[in-house]
Amino acid sequence: MKNRKWWDIKAMTNAQGVAVAEIRIYDEIGFWGTDAKTFIAQLDNAAAGATELIVAVNSPGGDVFDAFAIYNALRRYAGKVTARVDGVAASAAGLVVMAGDQVVMPENAMLMIHNPWTIALGSAADLRSTADMMDKARDGILAAYRRKSGQTDEDLTAMMDAETWLTALEAQSLGFCDVIEEPVRLAASTNAAGLLARFRNPPEPVQALVEAEGNAPPQTDPPANDPPVSEPLVSDPPAENPPAPAPQDPDPVVVPEEPGVLAAHVFTACRAANLSACAEGIVTLTALKDRATIDAAIRNATDIAGLCLAAKLPELTAQFVGDGLNPDQVRARLFDRVTQTQPRVNNRQQPVSNDAGRSSAGPKASSIYAARQGVAKSL
Repeated sequence: MKNRKWWDIKAMTNAQGVAVAEIRIYDEIGFWGTDAKTFIAQLDNAAAGATELIVAVNSPGGDVFDAFAIYNALRRYAGKVTARVDGVAASAAGLVVMAGDQVVMPENAMLMIHNPWTIALGSAADLRSTADMMDKARDGILAAYRRKSGQTDEDLTAMMDAETWLTALEAQSLGFCDVIEEPVRLAASTNAAGLLARFRNPPEPVQALVEAEGNAPPQTDPPANDPPVSEPLVSDPPAENPPAPAPQDPDPVVVPEEPGVLAAHVFTACRAANLSACAEGIVTLTALKDRATIDAAIRNATDIAGLCLAAKLPELTAQFVGDGLNPDQVRARLFDRVTQTQPRVNNRQQPVSNDAGRSSAGPKASSIYAARQGVAKSL
């Protein structure tokens, strides 16, 4: 899964004969190991001979700084930029949409804006520096929303604090959207189940749609060309052979989940368990095989995190998880590491004399007698 592209860029000619470069961002921005630098290089190549860019977005967001780089590249483009929300543009993906000279949304598409968030480790100074960086990122996002919508900073800040989901009509009324198109089938165009798990205020219409999709019974065709079965008459003699066993119900067909849904599950579960730093390692180790394998890997990572925390070495958790170790192996490595860093202490009492088995010499009787004689003579 590593280094999988989260976009597609191609040059094309529309019905009017105009050269157009179409960009599709249909995954997490910057998530799969391919950064905005590569994206912009390919964008420049595709846009060199184009007079218009179409940016189609259906993404839960991703790296805010990669999104800033894409936003700025689109804003610098000399031709027209049309941004289209094909399903959901949430978080950093919504920032990319704001670069459009014209923003188009189908009736059932959604735009979500909220404050940026991150995971921080380190000293108090490190945490303050991270908080300052997040404030600056928020100011930049706020400026993009303000430029497109014309809303006040106070209103935008309130919407970002609340994690606001906007329908196409709401987005248009607030200035985020310019044109509303016919609705699209949202469930067919996005990994909505994985997307909903990422946010705290998913809209009820989208949630109901996903639940309906997930609870829909599988459609099975009736068996073809089966001969009719007739029951014997009462007067018929009993069959010599024993009756055939009743047919067994076929095993249910397990439909594998899409990699995007499983990846979203990994990052959501790791975030809930405070194991965000381990998410990429779990994705690599499990190869997103299935949900059971992923859940087992997350439980293993949770046990490893507890061991590292007890040893006061939490920074080693992600490394141990990425190496594919189990808790017993981690326990052994932590024991070796802790014992090697501790000074050796010898609690046995050491003898004063170098002669083994002999105690230190006490006062001799002859010395005491000589001392007494000297005192007597002096008197």
